[in-house]
Formats: sequence, C-alpha cells, structure tokens
Amino acid sequence: MSEYEWDRTTMAVVATALSGDSDGAVELLRPLPHRDVCHVAVRLAAMAADALITAAQDSGGDRAEALSQWQQCILQHEAEYDGGAPP
Repeated sequence: MSEYEWDRTTMAVVATALSGDSDGAVELLRPLPHRDVCHVAVRLAAMAADALITAAQDSGGDRAEALSQWQQCILQHEAEYDGGAPP
C-alpha cells in the first residue's frame, strides 16, 4: 500500500470514528495486511498528537503542555480502571 493509500484509509477510519461507527472502522482495517494496519495506527497517533499540540497552543501552551495533559489523561484512565484492570 502506498503512503497515499495509508493516508486515505486513515482519513476514512477517522471519518467512521467521528460518525460513531467503530464497527465500520474495523471493517476498513480488517482486510489489510498487518504491516498496513500498523502504518495506519501510526498515522492515527500522529494526527492525534498534532491535534493535542494545536489544542495546547490554542490555550497558550506548547508541545510540553500537550504531553503533560496527555500524561494526565493516561493517569486518570489508569486510576479509573484500577491500574489497568478491566471493569
């Protein structure tokens, strides 16, 4: 799969997720080879990081602030689920 196709698939996964269709997102990824799914996952993470940095900058912060906020989210998630144990 080319970079264009990885990006195209990534955008489609985001669109289905935004519409609340997680099953649709799964179906987009299901036929792909493992390597391509990994590339899409990395692209999704990069998009999320860019969005977090932009949000931090919009409130006067920077990359370090975005990372700090993300770390807080991780800690909160872990605390809610008793250190990672499923509910």
